[in-house]
Amino acid sequence: MVSSMQHDAIAVIDFGGQYAHLIATKVRRQNVLAEICQPDDSLEKFKNYKGIILSGSPSLSAFGEDSEYNKGIYELELPILGFCFGHQEIAKHYGGRVIHGDQEWGHADLHVTQDHPLFKGLSKIEQVWMSHFDSVVEIGPDFVELGYSTLGEGGKPHRFAAIGSDKYKRYGFQYHPEVDDTVHGDKMIANFVREICGCKPTWTMEAFLDEQLELIRQQAGEQDVFLLISGGVDSTVAAKVIAQALGPERLYLLHVDNGMMRKGESQRTLNALTAMGLDRNLHFIDASEDFLKA
Repeated sequence: MVSSMQHDAIAVIDFGGQYAHLIATKVRRQNVLAEICQPDDSLEKFKNYKGIILSGSPSLSAFGEDSEYNKGIYELELPILGFCFGHQEIAKHYGGRVIHGDQEWGHADLHVTQDHPLFKGLSKIEQVWMSHFDSVVEIGPDFVELGYSTLGEGGKPHRFAAIGSDKYKRYGFQYHPEVDDTVHGDKMIANFVREICGCKPTWTMEAFLDEQLELIRQQAGEQDVFLLISGGVDSTVAAKVIAQALGPERLYLLHVDNGMMRKGESQRTLNALTAMGLDRNLHFIDASEDFLKA
């Protein structure tokens, strides 16, 4: 769901790879909002975004794994960029061919073969990070090869490491630009977000926090808030933000020791909440015996 303040935003579809959150972080560093979406989200959800990025996946595109996602996204007039598995799915959808083989792992050289906005400000040879078992071996009509890769000096060219169709605004990178091993990956992502999608850099984390604080105030109205708190990151951050929005006197916290906590963890949790000024209405129940006997 795009922010109510209507910043330009990019949807990152998470296919279960390890880097979806990292992709979103790299987009946000361009002062553009990125939100993580699921492959089966409704088409309506994507219509307010300026572009879509398809993440990698442990699944194998060549064998049709993880293929039950909402392919209606390809009917949207939004630019789409795929990484690794996402790259293969884009190629396949538009008439290309993906095989299981020609795997690459580690640092590779991307040889850029076309002048294109995706590689604006970059060299003709860029160091990128590969980690794939499937490969695109043919591309469909209206697609062109933007670059091929080689592993090591004198390595065999690996075709279609970067592909694109300006007609459809569909693009794919076989490599992972979101990881630091791709030296100028941030620039490639920025070029997609800014040059291809036309996003304006109006979003910041500080502004986002201000928006969320206001949304909390609107939703809570004059009511107090009760929150179960485990001491983990999610509930602790939620408590801190709610207290910042409403004041700690309107926040009631309950921490329950269920007998499965680490030794001394409940006390450390209570100490941490006290140090953050969240102890005004902090309650603790040691229910370990009840849970262990259940």
